[in-house]
Amino acid sequence: MNKKVDALKTIGEVSKELKIHTHIIRFWETKFDKLKSVKRKNNHRYYSKDDIFFIKYINKLISEEGYTIKGVQKYLDKDKNIKLVSNEEEYLKLLNEIKTDIYNIINEK
Repeated sequence: MNKKVDALKTIGEVSKELKIHTHIIRFWETKFDKLKSVKRKNNHRYYSKDDIFFIKYINKLISEEGYTIKGVQKYLDKDKNIKLVSNEEEYLKLLNEIKTDIYNIINEK
């Protein structure tokens, strides 16, 4: 069973999806105020779509662009107006339009 796009994901699911160890994600939570998981009564961490996008962004800055943790903190503090926007919603809308078009083409026969 697949989760809805907006569903919260566990730290394990995020770890597998992004190929980042869970201990690193937990560590980043201590270093970046913007990254806050939701903890439910079972004390498990859950992440929103925006959290996951932010984790991807941190990972990109560190892994691909060579920033250190302090460097990423300074980079994010330098411009508080940086908007982390995911194009995921736009892609989903486009995919739904394509799906509708394919459905209409198939059913016209």
